[in-house]
Amino acid sequence: MVNDYSGFAERTVADIADAFPQAVAVFEDAGIDYSCKGLRSIADAAAAAGYEVDDLRALVEAAPQVAKPAQWSQQSLDDLTSFLVADHEDFTTNVVPGVAKSIATMIDRHPSITGFRRIAALFSSLSTAIFTHIDHEERDLFAPLGAGDSVNRGAAKTRLSQRVLREFVEHESFNEQLRTMQEICSRLPADLAGELLAELDRFTRTVHFHMHLENNILYPRAIEMENELQRAS
Repeated sequence: MVNDYSGFAERTVADIADAFPQAVAVFEDAGIDYSCKGLRSIADAAAAAGYEVDDLRALVEAAPQVAKPAQWSQQSLDDLTSFLVADHEDFTTNVVPGVAKSIATMIDRHPSITGFRRIAALFSSLSTAIFTHIDHEERDLFAPLGAGDSVNRGAAKTRLSQRVLREFVEHESFNEQLRTMQEICSRLPADLAGELLAELDRFTRTVHFHMHLENNILYPRAIEMENELQRAS
């Protein structure tokens, strides 16, 4: 049910993020990792972030509702992978170049500030890693999944679990690099770096949501599909 908060404390962070899309912004503001640590219970996540469970629940309930939310755990595998591929395209053609341009602008304006050059180097490295990650993901994971939710497809010869493990490791690395860039930017004068810090925050939230869809929804379904294929063989 849309407004069913029963068992809130025992439910996982990922489950709440999927069932109540407005929770995503709450988790981001609270510093709760819902993308790579989504299998923790809300109780554990709240405690680690210094919140009482009831207070965190109240924040989720009071947060602005998301217009036309898509509960991705209930969508077809086709729809989910199609969304992720489209998101990859937007990310590589629009989002990353936009942030890179903003960083370059800050360097041009403030060439003597080392922090901006550090952020540029880190962002360049991260972007390259993400682009490679996307290529491998679409080739090694999305392609074997094929079309439709039927398990009778070419994935039987592909060890999806091996690719998924690599995905998790790479996602954790991306998170670390994102945190480092934000920390560097936060130490710079707010009147100079405030706009860039806000843009890095928006970028980070975009990456987090994409990783959430993969880590907590796509990958478990891929592994289950592989298990079904193995049981049927």
